[in-house]
Amino acid sequence: MATSWVSSARAGAAERELIPKKFPFPPNDQFGNYEPTITGDGNTIYFARFAAAGDKRVKTTDLFVTHRIRQSGEWPGSNGDWTVPERLPDWVNSDAMDLEPRISPDGGTLHFMSTRTGGHGATDIYVAHKQPNGEWTKAENLGPNVNSQYVDHCFMPSGIPGQENVSVFISIRPREPGAAPSPDVYTSTLERGVWQPAKRLDSKVLDSIGFKCRINAVAKDGLVLGVASVHDFGKFHKMVFLRYDPSTNRWKGPIVEAPFNLPNVDGACPQFTADGDKMIWSSGQDRGPGPISGSDGSGSVYDLFWLKTSDVVAYYRAKARLT
Repeated sequence: MATSWVSSARAGAAERELIPKKFPFPPNDQFGNYEPTITGDGNTIYFARFAAAGDKRVKTTDLFVTHRIRQSGEWPGSNGDWTVPERLPDWVNSDAMDLEPRISPDGGTLHFMSTRTGGHGATDIYVAHKQPNGEWTKAENLGPNVNSQYVDHCFMPSGIPGQENVSVFISIRPREPGAAPSPDVYTSTLERGVWQPAKRLDSKVLDSIGFKCRINAVAKDGLVLGVASVHDFGKFHKMVFLRYDPSTNRWKGPIVEAPFNLPNVDGACPQFTADGDKMIWSSGQDRGPGPISGSDGSGSVYDLFWLKTSDVVAYYRAKARLT
């Protein structure tokens, strides 16, 4: 009984304290940072930026990078501990929309979504590799095993233990010939350097989540936590939490909304550090309502935030009433 009381007290405290923590300036600045991804050492962040925010270097939406240059203090540091964000070169970025970066833990491989011409569909997944001299190779289309003639985006690591070579992404394609396109989760496995043909992830729980645009997972404190990013009525993003059951290989509820979701304010699309210790994402919570992402480079100004994954897991356990 004493143990149960202590566990409940800790879970309740975590629920009350699940308040997003803001990154310093830079990398946050007047132009904003969207959809961050972080290297395994926690010292390099890639993100997207909208032209409408006022950065004259941005063509439509472009990918940027910032480095932590003073690493002696507590992560993520203080103002001035990170470099001023730099735009990635034109052979990675394009004149079209380039969004949703995903950097590998070693910092050598960058996947992202682009609407550039020459792809298979409206949006495709691309990849670039960092060379020994530090320069990036020209971005290449990931190919028809992943990309379709429809919308394919948010190519993320599975995050589920035992699925280290599996990626999940969202594709708005028909489930069968003649059917209407629907936003579903697909998976692809990397085998001998080649991404295998995508398969739709069959899950009633994931299907019950509305217009989802990203799914992330992380194993922490005895739980495989899932975070789904959802378009709120097709407009602003919000986060919901769920869980994966390794014993049944199934996603399960209950589905719990993040307590920091705000009406008409974008705040979602997180990624986890390689060790699963922290969750980082972008949000307009200190900026207020603003325009959403558009093909013309429109979008709001967002800041980078983070939380300890253990705190998020404790919050979910408490809300889901898991022992």
